[in-house]
Amino acid sequence: MNSPIISVILPRRSQDSAEQAIQAILQCDYPQAQLEILEVIGENPSQQRNRAAAAAKGELLYFLDNDSLVTPDLFSRIVQYYQEKDDLAGVGGPNLTPETDSFLQKSFGYALASPFAHFKMAARYTSTGKVRETDEKELILCNLSVRRDIFLQEHGLNESLYPNEENEFINRLLRKGYRFLYDPEAVVYRSRRTRIRDFIKQFLRYGRGRVEQMQVEGFSWKSLLFLAPLGLLGYLAGCIGLSLVMILPWWVFLPIWLYGGFALFAAFQSALQAKEFWPALLLPLWSFAMHLAYGAGLVVGFWQSCAPAIHSTFSRK
Repeated sequence: MNSPIISVILPRRSQDSAEQAIQAILQCDYPQAQLEILEVIGENPSQQRNRAAAAAKGELLYFLDNDSLVTPDLFSRIVQYYQEKDDLAGVGGPNLTPETDSFLQKSFGYALASPFAHFKMAARYTSTGKVRETDEKELILCNLSVRRDIFLQEHGLNESLYPNEENEFINRLLRKGYRFLYDPEAVVYRSRRTRIRDFIKQFLRYGRGRVEQMQVEGFSWKSLLFLAPLGLLGYLAGCIGLSLVMILPWWVFLPIWLYGGFALFAAFQSALQAKEFWPALLLPLWSFAMHLAYGAGLVVGFWQSCAPAIHSTFSRK
């Protein structure tokens, strides 16, 4: 596989632009004659990516978002892994926060990249560790390559899912024995949300998407990690409810003090590592917002999945 053709897939809505992403691709060090750029316009990213993959000519598919800015050596880096490992289905890496982002956007970036806030999923937003075999927790579809023949053979992305379509796809292939790699240096840059409400909505959608993914895959013990924010949501709801009818003893609030302590420790750790103090210090606030929003998204997802059955039960004559 000497410089195989790579089909770069960029889904977008009609009102959005992929121009900056395309310009970054044109400036990379991979032979331009071996790059195919497929820009697909629509409202269903999973369907758009499947359509592009079916039309692609490349041996490798590279999925980006319309605002993903590739680094010059990205394609050259990932090709070497496919040359070395014939049984490899996909390779991906993190999407990092650009230096040009605003103070608020950078603070969101620190929260996304924090193991406290995001556990293993932080690897999607920061370069961490060595090249390794991985799973859905560390890979993200705005920076993911897949062998085209395997993608088509395994029927691509589930078009009923968005977000979480890549999570279900990766899990489906792992169960069949395929392998995926995470390379911390296979980097793209993506700007973070520009408004607080959009950042919160992002995690509401992630929570809802996780429930929809579980409906497709079924529940497993691995799902418990993603349900953890429900515990925080339930704890806070219980405290608020009980405080309306009784005075709560001090020890009831120990969990929230512990949570705050760990969040502050993570914030100082991030600030020292990044040498950028103030944006990182907002990490406790955004961690709390992320966990609550994700938990609320889970509740919405479960309610939406149960609502038709509840309606059907009460509608019977």
